[in-house]
Amino acid sequence: MTRVIIKRCPDYSQVKAKLQESFESLHIESLFTRGEKVLLKPNLLTGRNPEAGVTTHPSFLAAVIELFQDMGLNLVIGDSPANGNTQKAAAKSGIEEVCKKYGVKLVTFSDPQKLKNTNNTLKEFRVAKQVLEADSLVNLPKLKTHSLMTLTLAVKNTFGCIVGSEKQIWHVKAITRERFANMLIELHRLLNPKLNILDGVIGMHGNGPSNGKVANYEIVAVSESGFALDDAIARLYEIPIEMVPTIFFAKKLGLTPAYEIQGDSPAMIDFKLPDGIRPINRPSLFSKLLSRIPTIDKNKCVNCGECAEHCPVSAISVALKKIDYSKCIRCYVCHEVCQYDAIKLKRKLILQG
Repeated sequence: MTRVIIKRCPDYSQVKAKLQESFESLHIESLFTRGEKVLLKPNLLTGRNPEAGVTTHPSFLAAVIELFQDMGLNLVIGDSPANGNTQKAAAKSGIEEVCKKYGVKLVTFSDPQKLKNTNNTLKEFRVAKQVLEADSLVNLPKLKTHSLMTLTLAVKNTFGCIVGSEKQIWHVKAITRERFANMLIELHRLLNPKLNILDGVIGMHGNGPSNGKVANYEIVAVSESGFALDDAIARLYEIPIEMVPTIFFAKKLGLTPAYEIQGDSPAMIDFKLPDGIRPINRPSLFSKLLSRIPTIDKNKCVNCGECAEHCPVSAISVALKKIDYSKCIRCYVCHEVCQYDAIKLKRKLILQG
């Protein structure tokens, strides 16, 4: 049976020991071959201080690197941040320094290659060539909330394997919350990370993935199955699966294996979901009309232009500090990339757009 190992980890100084215990319990060394090229995929959403709980913590990454280098694995680290600048995000989040210390190459995901899919209506993804060139993928998600998907865990983290502007295309193609969740599920299934290792020492709740409140979850988690890991985290924090589209639909599709949770019980916190988030399985005319929309807080906006640059439908005017709701598709990318908490999600009656 698939297992999800949860370990209490009050601070980052204990991460390596806790992960080593988890690896030994799961016999992780048997999954890899000495010299194997392994791509480590952290959550490198944007360039933020590691203590903000937005990105995979550099101390967590360092512990993972040490354990894998002890196995004789050839490591590469890569991601495609929301702002498109891997080096800048890695420098500010402390990831670059760790890569230099351990002699691990940090790559900017580029040159999207076709990943064919014959088992789904989604026939093709365009994934960074560095992902496809690796012998195996190891997924390093962060435990935090997400304005569209409720939680960003193992399944959502693999979306970073899509290069830059290709992400914007998917937000337009998979226009509803349901379709976007199913796209993420199918991408994760195809990429099939060999291992998923969750950084939950500190994370985020509330209005994540970048503007919520820092939460001291004090856990690390390991599983071969990203679907099982995500489901286990939701269960541990008593989050109904219908609130998390990727978990809800993965279960419905039979992709979440039977699993058991082993290890420690986490410290319980007063877990805050994103404002206005709704269950995925209760569609109604009223819920479709009463939609959360992004609004610009003009007092916080610094005119950096990040929201407009990454809006997939060009609905934002920086000069006017205004959003054209006839174009807006409610993907909340603007909320995700704003470093100044200037994009708020408010529930209003929407009759068009």
